[in-house]
Amino acid sequence: MSLWRRKAEREERPKSLSPRERVWRSLRHQPVDRVPCVDAYFLPETLHRWEREGFPKGAVVSEFFDLDLVCLPVDCTMGWRRQVIDETEDYRITVDPDGVTRKHWKVYTTTPQELDFPIKQPKDWREIRPLLRAHEERLPENLEAQVAHARERERFVVLSFIEPCTLARRLLGSRQWVESLQKQSPTLDEILETGVRLIVETIDIALKRLTAAGFRQSPCDGVWLHAELAYTHGAFMTDREYRSVVLPYHRQLVAELKKRGLAVMLYTQGNALTFLKSVHKSGFDAVLPLESFSQNDLDTFKRTYGRRTALGGNISADRLMESDEAAEREVSEKVKVGLGKDFSGYLFCLDRPVPPSLSLERYMKVLSVARSIT
Repeated sequence: MSLWRRKAEREERPKSLSPRERVWRSLRHQPVDRVPCVDAYFLPETLHRWEREGFPKGAVVSEFFDLDLVCLPVDCTMGWRRQVIDETEDYRITVDPDGVTRKHWKVYTTTPQELDFPIKQPKDWREIRPLLRAHEERLPENLEAQVAHARERERFVVLSFIEPCTLARRLLGSRQWVESLQKQSPTLDEILETGVRLIVETIDIALKRLTAAGFRQSPCDGVWLHAELAYTHGAFMTDREYRSVVLPYHRQLVAELKKRGLAVMLYTQGNALTFLKSVHKSGFDAVLPLESFSQNDLDTFKRTYGRRTALGGNISADRLMESDEAAEREVSEKVKVGLGKDFSGYLFCLDRPVPPSLSLERYMKVLSVARSIT
């Protein structure tokens, strides 16, 4: 015999929300008035192009486009001075503040090629570890002023950090990093622990500073973890390696941040399935940007994981560049799928950093389309 059960009443959608309320409600799976727009990465080449098309030079991107989220980057490097070790008409090779040697191409836009990494043997890590301590100089310049400006406009404020496992990859290099995951090496554990401590202690410094400056409740809303954990066909680790090696640190980090009342958003390019399958254990509030060409199917993810975590992105930058009609269709279809019947649990952003091949006019158009879906 089946028992009668009263259906839970669906919460009514609010007619108007502030940007901060809009993002918080999306993360909490509550209905919103419209989709929150949270693009945070705009390539320098993109902004240079847009300046020729009318974007004010030096303007704050989140301000110009009236985005719902303000992302303030935190320095997670060793603070080394950038050194140019070779330069031609075509490229420049530098040792960057994070210790990675990179080849930056001048003649076309592409991700810099990583040539060398700072940790080759245990003694290198022993020298680097003390340089990854939390201190005030890691925080954004004019932190108090930037937060005050964002708060005046009621925007959702996040501090952006390098996710601990990504920190390990940059220190060790991809090959040594993968081997460390497979062997579950003590050095990798030490780097992950250091990465967690760096984030938590830096957050505490930031909150203390902001409280002393007169901010009362919740001067910041969340932490944005920038990660490089996956590629087109999957994660750089097996599910077992993730659960046994990385997940305990993710769980610890998220728990500490949530004690401080902060949301935690994982931004990782590539295939996100491994992290979505374990999100109920890690506790991430959102996973984005769900690259469309990396086998991330928004419809499947929404039905399977949409009640556990908010999803963000999956808006194909390639599709946006085809035509106005293709761009409008891509945005309209994806936003409707992402929001679902409850009209929540989804954040609008492109599936990768906004590329220079996308015109200013087209980007403004897609933002307008996204905001018009109600």
